[in-house]
Amino acid sequence: MRPAPSVLGREEERDRARERLRSGGGVLFCGPGGIGKSTLMESLAAEAAEAGELVLRTCPNAAEAGLPYLALIDLFGAVLPEISAGLPDHLRTALESALLHAAPPPGTATDQLAIRVAVVEMLRGLAAVRPVLLVLDDAHWIDPPSAEVLAFAARRLAGTRVRVLAAERMDEHGTPRHAQLSPTPVAEIMLSALPAPLLKELVHRRMPETPTGSTLDRICAASGGNPLYALELARTLAHAGPADRPDDPLPVPERLRHLLADRLSALPPVAGPVLLLVAASARPGRELLPENDPGLTAALHAGILLAEADGSLRFSHPLLAELVYGDAAPRARRAAHTRLATLVDDPVERSRHRALATTRPDAGLADELVAAAGLARSRGAPAIAAALCRLAAARTPDPTLAARRLLEAAEHAWAAGLHEQARATCAAVLRRSDPAARVGARMLLVDLSSGPLSSIHSLLDAAADDAQGDVLLMARAHCMRADVTFRAIGVVGAMDEVREAERLARLAGDDDVLIEVLAQRVQIEIQDDTGGELPALAEALELAERRPLSGASAWIRQGHAVVQMRRGETAAAVETVRRLVADVERAGRTRDLARVLYTASSAYNRAGRCRDSAEAGRLCALLWNEVGLPPTGSLAMRGSAELNAGTVEAAVETLEAAVAMGESSKDPEWEAYSLIFLGRAELLRRNSAAAARHLGRGREMLHELGYFDPTMILLHADLAEALAMEGDVEAAREVINEAHSAVQRQHRHVILLGLDRVSALIDGFVDDPRLAADRLREAMSVEHAYPLELARCALTLATLERRARRRAAARSALAEAIRRYADAGCTPYLRHAQEELTRLDAADSGVSDLDRRLVELVRDGATNRAIAGALHLSVKAVEANLTRLYRRFGVTSRAELARATSTLDA
Repeated sequence: MRPAPSVLGREEERDRARERLRSGGGVLFCGPGGIGKSTLMESLAAEAAEAGELVLRTCPNAAEAGLPYLALIDLFGAVLPEISAGLPDHLRTALESALLHAAPPPGTATDQLAIRVAVVEMLRGLAAVRPVLLVLDDAHWIDPPSAEVLAFAARRLAGTRVRVLAAERMDEHGTPRHAQLSPTPVAEIMLSALPAPLLKELVHRRMPETPTGSTLDRICAASGGNPLYALELARTLAHAGPADRPDDPLPVPERLRHLLADRLSALPPVAGPVLLLVAASARPGRELLPENDPGLTAALHAGILLAEADGSLRFSHPLLAELVYGDAAPRARRAAHTRLATLVDDPVERSRHRALATTRPDAGLADELVAAAGLARSRGAPAIAAALCRLAAARTPDPTLAARRLLEAAEHAWAAGLHEQARATCAAVLRRSDPAARVGARMLLVDLSSGPLSSIHSLLDAAADDAQGDVLLMARAHCMRADVTFRAIGVVGAMDEVREAERLARLAGDDDVLIEVLAQRVQIEIQDDTGGELPALAEALELAERRPLSGASAWIRQGHAVVQMRRGETAAAVETVRRLVADVERAGRTRDLARVLYTASSAYNRAGRCRDSAEAGRLCALLWNEVGLPPTGSLAMRGSAELNAGTVEAAVETLEAAVAMGESSKDPEWEAYSLIFLGRAELLRRNSAAAARHLGRGREMLHELGYFDPTMILLHADLAEALAMEGDVEAAREVINEAHSAVQRQHRHVILLGLDRVSALIDGFVDDPRLAADRLREAMSVEHAYPLELARCALTLATLERRARRRAAARSALAEAIRRYADAGCTPYLRHAQEELTRLDAADSGVSDLDRRLVELVRDGATNRAIAGALHLSVKAVEANLTRLYRRFGVTSRAELARATSTLDA
C-alpha cells in the first residue's frame, strides 16, 4: 500500500475534496502543470486504499491520447477477470475485446453501446462489494473512446458507491472541460500558487542540500508559486553550483524549458527585443515602448506578456523572464540596459542599468552607484543596496576603495538576511590587500558563523593581526571577541574584552563603534539590574537615537524592552518591541528582524497575548533559518510557539529536537531555553518527573553561563511545582528559597505571585489545603503584570480546592482558568484546564466501593501484591483495575492517581 504523500499548503483543498468524496460524486482538480494536482490525488487515493476501498487508476500522457480504450485498460484491466463472469455474455465479449483481453469474434464490429453498458454494470458489481474510487490523472489526455465510456457511466452512477477523482491541466483563466467524467455532484477545485514560505518549506523537505537566502527567494519568485517549478529550479542550481554573481539569470532546467520554449518560439522575431527589454527592467511599463510596437502586440496577443490596468507589463509566468534574459547574448543584454537607462526616471534603477550596460571601470559611475545604494538602503531595500555596491566595486578603478565597497555590499547583504551572498562577498574581500576591509569582512564572517568555536577564534585572531596599530579596528576586534566569549561562556568571561573594547572605542572617538561596544556592555548590565539607573543603556539609547538604525542599535533597543519586561512593565515592553519591529521591517533588516521577533514573542507572552506571541515566534523561527542563525534557536522558537497557541504534543516533539540540536552544536544558551520550554510542556502532560529533570538542567546551564536573574525566563515556580508533584517537597522549597533570595537581590517582586502559588500548593499537600486555597485566593485578588500567572494560580487553586473537598469552588477556579486562557489564546493550557474540569466531573460521577478501597490502599503505599491480598483479588486483576483507573482519571502513575482522587468521599 502506498503511503499518503505530504500535501503541504493544500490541506484546505484536500479536506474539501475528502468531504465531497465521502458524500459521493466526484472531484475535479484544475490548475497548471506542476501545481500539485497529482500529489493531492495520490494522498486521497492512499487514504481510500487504506480504508479498504477499491482504487483504480489511469494516468495517460499526450503520446497515448490517440490509443483507443487505453484509459479503460489502465482502469479495469486488472479487475476484469474477477468481475467479468457476472456480466451477460454479449457485454463480457464486447468489454474483453475493448480491453484487449480477447479477440473480437470474426466479422463483427465493436458494439459501442455494449462496451458502455458493460462498464456501468461492472462498476455496479464492484461497488456492491466495496466502495470504488476511479483516479483519472491528466484527464485531458484520456483517449476519446475511453472518455465517452466514462462520461456515459458517470451519468448513470450518481448516488452509488462509485466516486471519481480527476485532474485537468488548465491555466488560471481557463474553463474545466472534463467534469462530465465524474458522477454528480462534482466539486471543481482550482489549485492556486503556493506562497513563498510554503514553497521554501517544501524545498527544504525534499532536498538534502537546499539553496537558501536570496537564491531561494529568486527560485520562489521565478517559480510563480508552482511547486514542481521550484523543486526543478532548486535541483538544477544544486547541481550547477552557485552563480558567479547573485544577479545572474537562473538556469532553467530542460524539463521546464520544453514547457515554455515552444510558446516563445512561436513569436515573430520582432518580439525578441521587446521581451528582453521587459525581462531586463525592474518595473516594465507600456511607456518603455512605442504605442503600436509590433513586437509588443505579438507578445500580448500570444499571452506571453500581460498588460495590467495601471499600464505595467509582466510575463504570464515569471520563469519566462528568466528564460528570455538567460538566453540573450551579453551584447543584447547590454544594449537593453543602455536603452533602459535613458527611459527610466528612478535614480536607483537608472544607475543599475548604466552599470549593466558596460563592463569597463568608471570612477564616476561607481560613485553614482554608491549614492544609489545609499538611497536604496534608506528606502528599506538593503538587498538592492548590496547589488549596487557590488556593481560599484566592479566599476571602481582604485583597489582599496573597491575592497571597501565590496565590504559595504556584504554588510548590506547581511542586513537583508542574504547570508550566502554575504559570505561569498566577504570571501572576495579577504582576497584584497586592504587591512581595514579584511577586518570588517572577518567580523562579518564571525557574525555569520554557525560553525565550531575553533573556526571563529581563527577569524578573530586574523582580524586582530590586521587591526594592529589602528585604534578603531582594534576596538572592533575586541568588541567582536567579547560577543563571542559572552555567547560561549557567559557574562563573567566577557568582561575584560568589553572593558578594553570600550576604552579603545572612546579613544578613537567613533560613535558607531562605541554603540557596538555599548551593546555588549548593556547585555552585562541587564544581568545585574536591580531596578535603578542603567547608565550604559541610557547612553546607548541616546547615541542610537542620533544614528541610522544598525544591528547594534536594534540590539540596544531590544535590551530596553527586556529591562521593561523583567521589571513588570509589560505594556511598555510591548510598545517598545512593536515600534522596533516596524522600524526594522521598514529598513529591510531581515537578520535583525529575526532577533527582534524573539524578544517580541517573549514580551507578548508576558503580557498574556499568546496568539501574538505564537505568531511572532513562528515568524522568528522561519526567519532564523532563512538568515543562517544557529539552528537550535529556530527549533526552540517553534516549540515555544506551540506552547503558546499550538499543541503540547507538537511542542514536545519540536523541543526534544531543539535540545538534541543544542547539545550537538554546542549552543548552551539555546539548549537551556529549550530544556526549560520542554519542562513546561512535560508539566502540561502531567509528567512531573521529566519536567523536574529538564527544568533543573536548564537552570544549571543558565547559572553556568552567569545568568541568575529570576525574571530572565520564568522557571523557578515551574521547577518547584514539578518537584512537589514528585513528592520532593524539600527540594521544591529550596528552589523557592533560592528564588526569594534573587528577588531580594534584584528587586524582582514581579515573580512573587508564582512563588506564592507553588508555596500554597506545597502547603496543601503537607498541611491544610483549605487554608492554602484561601491564602492563594487572596493573593489572586489584584491584577498582575504577567496575566498568565493569574491563570496558573486559578489552576493551582482548583487543585487545592479538590483536596479540600470543595468541588464547587474547584469548578469555579477551573472556569476562571478556562476564561483567562481563552482570552489569552493560550491553546495548550486551555485544553489542560478543560481536561481538569472533565476529570473533576468524572470524580463526581460516582466510584464503586472496590475502586474506592483500591485507591485508599494506593494512597497508603501498598504494593500490588498487598492490595491483591487485602481485596481478595489476583495481582493481574489489581493491575487491570489500576490501568482502568489511570485512564479514567487521565494519569500515568500511582502518585498521580492518589492526587487525582484526593477529593473522593471517604
